[in-house]
Amino acid sequence: MRLLKILVVLVVLALLALTGYAYLGDMEPRQQEIRQPVSLNTGAAPAATPATAAADADQPAEDSDSGQDPAPADAQPADANDLD
Repeated sequence: MRLLKILVVLVVLALLALTGYAYLGDMEPRQQEIRQPVSLNTGAAPAATPATAAADADQPAEDSDSGQDPAPADAQPADANDLD
């Protein structure tokens, strides 16, 4: 019985020590300034880079007789529910 009391006291002290360390210990996150350039879509046509110029050269030419610009690759078709 005496051994059980000592074990309970040790467990309670360990929990108090752990709680004290959590509140008083040096556990602040490290802060570091990170700067990363961001390109915004301003509507201007992007400059052709050698990688995109080579990719465009591999594709067949579009018929320009229609007078319309082809839809962008990420364009989605209009949905009838979008109309107000």
